[in-house]
Amino acid sequence: MNHNANWIQLETPDAPSPRAGAAIAYDEVRANVVLFGGFNASQGSHSETWIFDGSNWTEVDPARRPSERATNNLCWCPRSEQLVLVTGVRFSPTGGHNPITGGRVWSEHNLGDTWIFDGESWQELRHSRYPSYAHQASATLLQSGQVVTFGGIIAGPKTIIGVFLPREQRDSPFVDDTWIFDGENWQELDLETRPAHRQFGVMSSHPDERGVLLFGGHGGEGNPHLLGDTWIFDGESWQELHPLTSPSPRRAAGMTYDHLSGNAILFGGHGGEGNPHLLGDTWIFDGESWQELHPLTSPSPRRAAGMTYDAMNGQVILFGGRGDNEYLDDTWILDLDG
Repeated sequence: MNHNANWIQLETPDAPSPRAGAAIAYDEVRANVVLFGGFNASQGSHSETWIFDGSNWTEVDPARRPSERATNNLCWCPRSEQLVLVTGVRFSPTGGHNPITGGRVWSEHNLGDTWIFDGESWQELRHSRYPSYAHQASATLLQSGQVVTFGGIIAGPKTIIGVFLPREQRDSPFVDDTWIFDGENWQELDLETRPAHRQFGVMSSHPDERGVLLFGGHGGEGNPHLLGDTWIFDGESWQELHPLTSPSPRRAAGMTYDHLSGNAILFGGHGGEGNPHLLGDTWIFDGESWQELHPLTSPSPRRAAGMTYDAMNGQVILFGGRGDNEYLDDTWILDLDG
């Protein structure tokens, strides 16, 4: 597969404020992109709902809405023809300041809820069981019309020094659970073969609509570390793929399925074992192999950017994220034939 590609920054008259960890997905019925929430270290968590029409952002004001949070888990559910928001993390100020940077210190609280959005209003789903973990990955299983989540971390409040307090005694707070949402209820699957437990992995619908694709994250066996593995889930079982070339291990990347080209697109993230750093590379996955693209213009390196595919305009959208020293509010589209 050979692709010419170019990222193009859009000048939007209005846009969400700078943030990372915003939930973003495409509404197939209303034919627009929806963004919710996010976090900024100077402002805390957000709870606004924004609509993107392919060129402009507009804030909407539903009568009800989820509480403020950061989460990358917003997915289209074809069965219910609604967007599904899976849990998230609320940041609360501790009143303290980082002695090195002087920045505010925040505590994290996992919310453990599920909301649906029908294009006009948010509604919380109240059932007995949820995939109530923080920092899991999710994607739409196109052939069945369901939403899949994988992994995350079982967590109570996060301490000031940044260590999660597990709610139960276990070897690791990370999980390797697979859940499916059918539009009304969540079901946990009992699977023998599964990826290693992790948080901050990324998932998208799989090329050729064969399932969902999972890449990377932070976790694994033994001491937690950055992961660079590629898996597919077909609705019944996980299978690890072993491409000859892969993106470097990373967490909190952006990834989405480009319906027009039939490929998954991955951008950026947080990588580097000995010297952690932000990444700004672009990769494409055709169902069997990864290929790095080398656009003439690209977004700056970042993690926790919002990324989805805008089917109405046939383009991949990227918004915001966390840069080296700042939170971002820029909007980019990817032209694969650029």
